[in-house]
Amino acid sequence: MYKIKQIPEDFIVEEIPNINLSKGGDYSYFFIEKKNWNTQDVIRELARRLHVKENIFNIAGIKDKNAITRQVVSAYKMPQQVIAKIKIKDVKINFIGRGNDRIKLGQIIKNNFTITVRNLDSKEHNKIDFIENYFDEQRFGGTNQLIGSALVKKDFPEACSLLGLNVEKNDYIGAIRNNVNRKMLVFYVNAYQSLLFNKAVSGYIKLKSADFLDVKSENTNFTFTNSAIENIKVPIIGFLSVIRNKEIKKIYTHILAKEGIKKEDFLFPMMPELSSEGNERDLIVKVNVSITFENDEINKNKLKAILSFSLDKGAYATIVIKKMFCNNQPIANDSQKA
Repeated sequence: MYKIKQIPEDFIVEEIPNINLSKGGDYSYFFIEKKNWNTQDVIRELARRLHVKENIFNIAGIKDKNAITRQVVSAYKMPQQVIAKIKIKDVKINFIGRGNDRIKLGQIIKNNFTITVRNLDSKEHNKIDFIENYFDEQRFGGTNQLIGSALVKKDFPEACSLLGLNVEKNDYIGAIRNNVNRKMLVFYVNAYQSLLFNKAVSGYIKLKSADFLDVKSENTNFTFTNSAIENIKVPIIGFLSVIRNKEIKKIYTHILAKEGIKKEDFLFPMMPELSSEGNERDLIVKVNVSITFENDEINKNKLKAILSFSLDKGAYATIVIKKMFCNNQPIANDSQKA
């Protein structure tokens, strides 16, 4: 079985930001290069050392701890020279420039990746030029989608149970609101939407291709193909979702019925802050992967593959790895699988 992230240097990602620089402006922009830190902890440490609130900093995305990552951060009314003096172990801070706007989530053009895949028995891999745009396992993280499902189904006692909350006088909504950060509650709902999206994409790939491979994982399943698939927009279901593609509509109708929900269930009259209108996401993301093989210095008598590629924002590099090295077998249809 292949391995990734055995050491931080195995997973390197760099954001290519979409920012407008000017000579003045209230915001300073920095690149933060980090290892063995998750993004929020770096921000928290910066705020602590500078004696400021965390919310003066804004980021375009969350990056993993077990990796080397380079990402853009904005700081409100924070002089360049003040941040430049901060020294944090395994963190480098480089000034980019100034501007008039804070960095917003998703405000990047793409991410560049250099990833080392280890513990390979051979150079065999699937040659790909696109990925199905699934949300990967890190979106779910065990119970995230289960909590989201309970919230959408208005099963607040189940949500409280999954969250481990103490409930007084059967006030389940009060227990949730008073003990769980709003952003986390929204994230749980989003995780459930992501799971439904993945199911819809898997169903559509099976419908459009006779040449596919199912890859099972703990929280969600993936269906991959090398057949040419036209890119379409697939809804991330919400209460205002309009599904124009008849085949996707039929697939989603089946999924929602099996889940026992309707799109209107993403309205939360009692907790309107959780209501989700829905969105859309590309079915397919193009990718051009450069790959080289070397002896694996960590795993004896094994090979490692060093991959370099870029992805549009929101796409998961780990899906590229899954598709290229799923069972170290070529994409095959059900009749060809052992």
